[in-house]
Amino acid sequence: MKEILMEQEINQNPTLTPQGLDFNISGQEIPSGQTPLSATDLNLWAESGLDIAITSVERVKSSLIRSSELFREQDSALANRFFVQCVEGLQRFMESISKTKAALKLDFAKIPTESGTLADTEQSMLFILKGMFQNQQRKEYEEIADKIEYELITNLCAWTTSLNRIRQTLIAGN
Repeated sequence: MKEILMEQEINQNPTLTPQGLDFNISGQEIPSGQTPLSATDLNLWAESGLDIAITSVERVKSSLIRSSELFREQDSALANRFFVQCVEGLQRFMESISKTKAALKLDFAKIPTESGTLADTEQSMLFILKGMFQNQQRKEYEEIADKIEYELITNLCAWTTSLNRIRQTLIAGN
């Protein structure tokens, strides 16, 4: 049942590619069916995109923590439902990051973080998620809880710190 739910989520989630389970946030290609952001949308995302992304990531962190607790309590059905909601929340977060990145013309490879660059943080997140999906397929629920608690939450905190830093830099520059 859990594997079916995750497979359905991946198949219905346009920012996940079922083959590689990677988020498409490169900003380089626009998936079929989507159009580039209009000038109005670019202005909107430039003005509020960082706030939207920060809000999205903060919301998903609390759901991830609850999902982790449920996986540890052996309530895998309920944990999986929370996890699917978390994937949806991460999708919204990554979509907001992609649009904000385009609107502000951010180069994540040039934005330093405590552990490298924001591009490194982005790739780390993809690696963590891919591992979580593999754990989910193998029904390794304790490992999913560990990845959530010790890897994904840490990664999302790095995103929050970096996005807040970018926002403060932009505010100071205006």
